[in-house]
Amino acid sequence: MKLSTALGVLLVVGSSAHAATTAGATATIFAPGEIAGTTDDGAAAFTPDGATVYFMRGTDSFTLMESHRDRGHWSTPKAAPFSGHWRDLDPAMAPDGSFLLFVSNRPVLPGGKPIDEVHAGKRRAGEGMNLWRVNRQGNGWSAPVRLPDVVNSCSTTFAPSIAADGSIYFIGCSAADTQFHLLRSVYRDGVYHPPYIVKLGDADAQIRDPAIAPDRSFMVFSTKHDAQQPYRLAIAFHTPTGWSTPRDLGDSVNGGKHSMGAQLGADHRTLYFYSDRRLPASDPDAAAAWNNGADHIWQVSLAPWLDAPSGTAPAASRLPSAELPWGAGNDASPAFTPDGRTVVFARGQGPTRRIYLAHRRAGIWSTPERAPFSAQWMDLEPAMAPDGSYLVFISNRPATAGGKALDGYFGGKPQPGRGGNLWRVNRAGDGWSAPVRLPDIVNASPATYSPAVAADGSLYFMKPDPQSHHLRIYVSQFAGGQFQPPVRLPLPSNDGVAADVDPAIAPDRSFIVFSSNRRPAAADTNDLFVAFATPAGWGQPIHLGPSGEEARLDPDLSTVYFTAADNRIHHLSIAPWLAEHVTTRPR
Repeated sequence: MKLSTALGVLLVVGSSAHAATTAGATATIFAPGEIAGTTDDGAAAFTPDGATVYFMRGTDSFTLMESHRDRGHWSTPKAAPFSGHWRDLDPAMAPDGSFLLFVSNRPVLPGGKPIDEVHAGKRRAGEGMNLWRVNRQGNGWSAPVRLPDVVNSCSTTFAPSIAADGSIYFIGCSAADTQFHLLRSVYRDGVYHPPYIVKLGDADAQIRDPAIAPDRSFMVFSTKHDAQQPYRLAIAFHTPTGWSTPRDLGDSVNGGKHSMGAQLGADHRTLYFYSDRRLPASDPDAAAAWNNGADHIWQVSLAPWLDAPSGTAPAASRLPSAELPWGAGNDASPAFTPDGRTVVFARGQGPTRRIYLAHRRAGIWSTPERAPFSAQWMDLEPAMAPDGSYLVFISNRPATAGGKALDGYFGGKPQPGRGGNLWRVNRAGDGWSAPVRLPDIVNASPATYSPAVAADGSLYFMKPDPQSHHLRIYVSQFAGGQFQPPVRLPLPSNDGVAADVDPAIAPDRSFIVFSSNRRPAAADTNDLFVAFATPAGWGQPIHLGPSGEEARLDPDLSTVYFTAADNRIHHLSIAPWLAEHVTTRPR
């Protein structure tokens, strides 16, 4: 039985792919005569240096194989040390090489029986699939550990792919129905969180075998719309409004009865997949032993898609304009609920600025509507609590009913009616409570702006330093049900810096994104910086590149939204920086 047939009994709802042929993309066989032989192979997972590959071999009962590259040649494959007894398949390497996930029917408990597949009222003995993990230990691997039930929620969970933030994309169950879906489980605070369905394209396609880019900027996967169709490879790009319309990789890549098992190579730009395609009789290698209609690993460069001009590959630019619902000029500060389905942002200029809401359903954002608590006063810079239970924002509204708009002071002069204090509204079902001003210990200045909320309730914001009058970031710890006196955030090397402003704090306070005119930014320009926590305090801020203000993090913490010089919201993936730093909450 072919590898695709073994998985073909499963149905899944996914996306649509639109046929397109891209010139210059031709698939070639991987390691002919060294790995490609007479048997079925697939799902090549490489170590970060590209010198070792793990893949599955077999037709009915699969074993994970290991091969090493030496002086341009691949060694004879042998069973991986953690495989060979059970039905193991679909290896997936973490981008940093620290662990590997794979699929297995091995017993959940030692001494037990291999797991059965149970689906749609039918049981298939020993054909279940769950996700397992082995950690890198020197030149070897740890004993396999089954991922928790929150991931392995059913007896058929397969095709994992790992992002740099530790989150995993895979095919699995949804409690809402009996179908199988493309799912994502976020890895945060050392645990996997309940998976959610990834909205990718239309609802009529079947999805298999996702291969996620480490920074989640694009994904390659297999898809088809009808049971009689072959699985074909397609690519989709991550945008501020969700996944782009999938693009078929074309006939020069797709071939045979199926193209499946997508994996990215060590360069993250080469695609490896398996197919039963055969070379034509006219090809010089047509007589090769491996050209036998078995599943073999093929490879193709993704450069034609990743380096395509505007609109095709959003990840190619670090400064793409964001799309609706915050596409208007002078929109700013998009703050998301944890599920990413509601966004709150500021719209307008000066005293006419108000807070707006939009909701995403079936991948489409609703028309923004003014928030019910934002009508009369200048409201701006909303910041969502990490658990979505409340929102903090800035307003010039009076501290007591019947008063006048709060005056401010910034830019070196008084600002009548344009002051700022911190206010809070609580989430109440699908609505919001009445705004409540935060206590005076936080609102000690009429120029208090740019809030950010940590998971422990600590509040970050900016205000003028009382001595230098330069804008600085402050933090008020939340302890014993009360805010503590704010203290200036001890960011290194800010002597002579006129502005450290607009913080966006990670929920666990492991890193902070902010704007500053510190070098290499120009003296009159605020650029984006990120600083990481260390046991000794905050590390040296790292220049992210773009100029921008009012930074906000997406729910997955890997993308920063900010306002650029054109007064529109842009976004920047910070996944490469996150992947390079070990973060620890400062004391």
